[in-house]
Amino acid sequence: MTSQISDIVVPRVFTPYMAENKPAKLIMLEKSGILAGPAPEIGKRFKAGGNQIEVPYWEDLDDAEPTVIDDSDNKIGVSKITASDMKAYKHRLAKKYGAKTVASYAATGRGDSAMNRVAERISAYWGRRKEERIIATAEGVIADNVANDSGDMVYSIYSDVGSPTAATAPSGVVSASNGSASAWQVFSRSEGKTVLSSGATGWVQYQFPGSVVIDAYMLQAPNDNSQNDDMPWQWNIEASNNGSDWTILDTQDGQDTWASNEWREYDFHNETAFTHYRLSFTQGGGSASDNSAIGQLVFHQAGNDQSPFTLTASGTGGINGGAGFQASDVGRHIRFRGSDGFWRWFRIHSRQSATSVKVQLFGQALQDTKAQSIWRLGAWSGTTGWPETIGWHKNRLAFAGTSEEPQKIWESQTEDFTNFSVSHVLKASDAVTAGILSGQVNRIQWLVDDNDLIVGTTRAVRAVGKATDQDPYGPENVDQKPETNFGANDVSPIKVGSVLIYYGPYGTDMREMAYDFGSDGRVSQAVSEVQSHLFQDGISGACYQQYPDSVIWQWDQKGRGIGFTYERQQQVYGMQRHDFGGVVECMADLSGAGADTVWMIVKRTIDGQVRRYIEIMQRPFPGGMIEDAWHLDCGARYEGQPATTVSGLQHLEGEEVILYADGTDYPATVTAGEASLPNGQTAEKILVGLNVSARAKTLPFPVNAQDGSAMGRKMRVDNCSIAVLNTGTLKAGSDETFLDELIYYRAGDPAGEPAPLRTGVLDQPIETRWEDGGQLTLAASGGKPCTILAVNFGRDVEP
Repeated sequence: MTSQISDIVVPRVFTPYMAENKPAKLIMLEKSGILAGPAPEIGKRFKAGGNQIEVPYWEDLDDAEPTVIDDSDNKIGVSKITASDMKAYKHRLAKKYGAKTVASYAATGRGDSAMNRVAERISAYWGRRKEERIIATAEGVIADNVANDSGDMVYSIYSDVGSPTAATAPSGVVSASNGSASAWQVFSRSEGKTVLSSGATGWVQYQFPGSVVIDAYMLQAPNDNSQNDDMPWQWNIEASNNGSDWTILDTQDGQDTWASNEWREYDFHNETAFTHYRLSFTQGGGSASDNSAIGQLVFHQAGNDQSPFTLTASGTGGINGGAGFQASDVGRHIRFRGSDGFWRWFRIHSRQSATSVKVQLFGQALQDTKAQSIWRLGAWSGTTGWPETIGWHKNRLAFAGTSEEPQKIWESQTEDFTNFSVSHVLKASDAVTAGILSGQVNRIQWLVDDNDLIVGTTRAVRAVGKATDQDPYGPENVDQKPETNFGANDVSPIKVGSVLIYYGPYGTDMREMAYDFGSDGRVSQAVSEVQSHLFQDGISGACYQQYPDSVIWQWDQKGRGIGFTYERQQQVYGMQRHDFGGVVECMADLSGAGADTVWMIVKRTIDGQVRRYIEIMQRPFPGGMIEDAWHLDCGARYEGQPATTVSGLQHLEGEEVILYADGTDYPATVTAGEASLPNGQTAEKILVGLNVSARAKTLPFPVNAQDGSAMGRKMRVDNCSIAVLNTGTLKAGSDETFLDELIYYRAGDPAGEPAPLRTGVLDQPIETRWEDGGQLTLAASGGKPCTILAVNFGRDVEP
C-alpha cells in the first residue's frame, strides 16, 4: 500500500506550518522590500473573476513651493489632488508533489519534523517562482520601453560601464546570450563572476544611449577562475548600430590560463562610432566547455571623443620646476600609472590652475580614481619646446632635439607612428627613448636612417643601434657609439649610394662620410676644399638629382644656386655656381618623366614688386631640333600657328627678355604682358625668358720648365680644341680681350636658318695676353644649347 500525503500531513494544520517557516526563509526580493504582500483592497480584486484588474491610486502632490504667510494680503492658491489607475495581471500557478518526495522528508532520520521540511521546501519553491516572474516582467517592460519609447522609463543604477574617466555614469542596456538577469554585473566595476552561457559559446552586449568610439578594452577573469577555468579564451569584439549587423573590431585567440581576478588589456584601431558593442566568444567554459563566465569587461572610449574631465595634483612639486601647470602646457601629455600598475596617458585639454587641468584619457580606462604618486609630464609642449628634427629608423618615426632636451631622441612603436608608449611588460616593438651621451651638450641637427640611426650633432656624428646583434632592436636592446667628431649644421644630409654627404656646423664646408675598412667605421672627409669659395657664405639647403646626372643642388644664404656633380666611383667631382636672376629660397628634387626634376622657389623683383615663383629646372638638352632647346630662366613657351607676339607674360612685366624663336635669339622688353619679334617676323615655336649667361674659366695650368717649375712665369693660350655635343653657341678667349665665337655658318649650311648644332671637336686659334696666366674663358648665352665634353689648349710660357 502506497503512502498518501494525508497519511503524513493533516490538511488543516498545513497552512500554519508555512506561515511559521516563511519569516525565516524570506527570499531576496521580499527581504529587500522590493516584493511585498498586496494591500487589502488589491487582495479583494484578485479574488474576483478575470485575468486583469484595475488598480486605482492617488497621485503624488506637486513639488511647488508653499506660500509664505506674512502680514500682506497674499492669497493661498488651491491645488488639485488627482487620481489615476494602473493595470495588473493575475498569474494562476500550480505544482504537484509525489508521495515519494514527501515520504523521503519523513524518513530523513535526522529528527527533523516532516511538517517543517515540507513547509520549508514548498515555501522556498513558490518564493523563487514569484521572484522569477517579477524579474521577467520587469525585463519585458524595459525591453518594450527601450524598443518603442526611447527608454524613457529606464534609469541606470550601474556605477560605471567602462567609462574612461569615471567622471560620469553612462546609462545603457546590458544583455547576454543566455538572458541572464545578472549580466549587468559584468560592467559593475566590481570583482565577481557572471555566467554568460551554459556552453562554450555566447556573448555579452552593451548598448549605449548614443554612438561612441571604442578603441580598447580590459577583461577580468572571475574571482574563482583558478578553480573552474570558465573564462573564454577565444573571442571577437563586435560593433553595430542596429544590434543585428555586426562589424568585427578585434579578434583574440589562445587567451588561456587565466588566474582568478586577473586583468588583461587589449586595444585596436577604430575611428567609427557605434551604439552596440559586444564580446562574442566561441571557446570558453574550461575543459568541460560549460558555464562560460567572466568577471568584468571595461570598454575605453577614444580619447579624442571624450568630454574633458578634471585632474588635480596635490601640489606644484615636479610640475615645470615647481611652477605648476602653465597655459602653454595645453596639448601636453601626462604619463600616469594606475593602481593596477599599468601606464595610461592623459592629454591636457585646458588649464584651470597651477595644480588642476582638464584632460582626456588615452590607452585604457582606469580601474579606479585613486590618487597615484607615480606619473610624469610629457617631454613635448609649448613650455618645454617641440622636437626640431624628424627622421625614420627601422619602421619607426623618430623625433629629436627640444629646447629643454636638445640631445634626446624619441622613436615610435614599430609601424605605429603616433604611438610613443611602452607596454606594461616591455616588448621589442615598443617605443624607444635614447639620449646622446657625450662630454658636451651638442644639439641634434638631423637624423638619417641606415642600418643604424645616424645622428648629426653640432660637434660630432653618432650612431644609435642594437646593443647586441642577436636580439631585435627595441627599448631593451639599444646602444650608441661615436662615428666622427666633425659636426654638422641643420641642413638635411644627402645619401648617395652608401655615402652620406653633409655640411659642417657653419655650413661653409661639404663633407662625405663613408665606411672605411681600415678604420672599421665611418670616416668623414671634406670634399669642398678645391672650390671652397663657393661655400664661404654658408649653405642653407640642398637636394639630390640622381638622374640623368648625379648632381647635388644647393643654395647659399645669399640665395645663389650651387651645383656639385658627384660620381664617387668614377672619381668625377665638379662644382659650379648658378645665377638664376633671383634669390633661390628652396630647392627640391621630384621624380619626373624619364628623369628627376628640380623644383625651386625663386624670389624675383618684377616691375618693382617682390614676387615668388615656383620654377622647374629643365633637364640638359638631349638632342634633336635646335628650336626645341630650353636654356632661358623663368621662361614660358608658345607653340602653334606662326605668331609675332606672345602674350600672358605678366610674370616678366618690364623685364628685358630673350625671344628664342625657331632657334634664333631676339632681345625684347615685356610690356603689358606681351613681347614681339622685330620687323613683323613670325615663328611657330617661341621661348620667352630671362637671358642666361654661362661662363667657365680654367684653373692656372702648372707646367714644367727646363729650369724648374713654371709657377709665377707668364703664360698665354694660343689655340684650343674643345669637344662639344649638340651645341649651338660657344665663345672662347680671354676675359680681358675678346671672346671668339666658335659656332658659325659654314659652307653648305642651309641659308636663312640658324647655324646647325655642332657635335665634335672645335679647333680655334686664340689670342690671349701674357698676363692672363694661361687661363681660358668659355662663355655661352641665349636660348641655344651648349654642352662641353672636353677642353684642350696650347700655351706659351716665357723663358
